Amino acid sequence: MALSMAVASTQLAGCNIIRHWWQYFDGTVDTSLREPTGYYEHAEVTDIPDQLVVPPGLAVPPSDRSMDVPMLSYTNTGEIGKDIDVRAPVVPLRSALGVNAQWSAGEAIVWLKQGGAHGIADEKQAWQLLGKVLQRLNIEVGQVTPGAFELTTLAADFNEFGVPYTPANRASHALCYHQIYRIRIGRAQNGDLGIASSVIGSMTQLSNGKMLENVLTPIELERFAMGFANSIIKEIDSTVNSQSQDLSNVTVSIGVDNNNQETFTVNAPYDETMRVMQQMLPKYGFIIDEFSISHGSFNVTLEEDDPDFFRDLGVNPFNLEANSYIIRLGVNGDKTVITFYDDDDKPLSATDLAGLYSGFSQALSREFALNSAN
Repeated sequence: MALSMAVASTQLAGCNIIRHWWQYFDGTVDTSLREPTGYYEHAEVTDIPDQLVVPPGLAVPPSDRSMDVPMLSYTNTGEIGKDIDVRAPVVPLRSALGVNAQWSAGEAIVWLKQGGAHGIADEKQAWQLLGKVLQRLNIEVGQVTPGAFELTTLAADFNEFGVPYTPANRASHALCYHQIYRIRIGRAQNGDLGIASSVIGSMTQLSNGKMLENVLTPIELERFAMGFANSIIKEIDSTVNSQSQDLSNVTVSIGVDNNNQETFTVNAPYDETMRVMQQMLPKYGFIIDEFSISHGSFNVTLEEDDPDFFRDLGVNPFNLEANSYIIRLGVNGDKTVITFYDDDDKPLSATDLAGLYSGFSQALSREFALNSAN
C-alpha cells in the first residue's frame, strides 16, 4: 500500500516537470519577467535644489551675550585643599507685625517699623520687650551698659544657626556653641527702632564636654547673628500675640479630630503650645528624643510611671507606662489639638487618654500660667 502511494507521487511530480518544459518550448510560458529590461533609472541619484528656503536674517538665530562667562586668569587659584563654608547665609525673617531682620556692618538688626502692629513706640518699650524675649529664650543678661540701651548676655548654648540649643539637638549630638552676644537698641535715620546683635565670643562644646575656642569667619559671624535675630523676631511675635490673649487660664478638653481620633484640645495658639510643651515635658519625666517644629511632633520616652512622682509635682498621675511615645500637635483655628501615639505609631485608646487627661491637663495649664506670669 505504501509502495504504490510513493510510485503514484513520483509519477505526478514527473508529469508536472514534463508539462512545464513542454510549455516553455511551445511558447505558452511568459518569460518577460525573467529578461532584463534595461530600466535602471531608479539606481541613479540626482541633486535637486533645496525646496525649503530660509528667509534672510533667520539663517543665524539671534543670541544674547550678556550672560557669557568672561575669560578669567587662572594664575591665582586661591587656597587649595582648605575647608570652605559653602552653606548659604540664614534667610532673614519678616513678620506681619512690621518686624524684619537685616545684616548690616557686622550686626544683625531687627527693625521695628514705625506704626507696626508690634506696638513699640520708643526705646524704653523696645528695651522692656527685649527683656521678655530673652526670658522666653532662656538667655540671661550678663552686663548692662550704664546710660545706654545696651547689654551683654551670659554665655548660652546655640546650634550652628544661632538658634538656642534644645534637648532634641543634644539627643542628636548636634554641634553646640557656647556663645556671648552683645545687643543694643537704637534708631535709624527714618526713625525706625532697631535691635542690633552681634557675636562677641564663641566656643564649641564637644560631646565629652570639652570646650574649643572658635575663631569665627565673617560668614559664620553673619550666620550666627542672623539666626539669633530670627529667634528674636519669632519670640516678639509670640510675646505680642500672647499679650493679646489671656494664656494664664488655658483649659484642656478631650475631643475628636477629623480622623475620628481621641485628642486633647488646648485653647491656645499652636506656636505657643509647641513652645510650652518643650518646657513642660522634661519637668514631668519625659525625655525629648527628637522633635520637629515643621511637623509638630515630639518623639519622647517617659521614664517615670510612679504615681508619687507626679503627686510630688502637684498634679495627678499621668497613668502611662514608662515607654516611648509620639506626641503630635495640630492647628484647629485658634486652638491646638494634641494626639498621643504609642511607639508603633498607633493612637492611644480612649481609655488611656481618659487616664492621662487629669494629670496632663493640670501640668499643661500650670506651665501656661507660669509662662504668662513671666
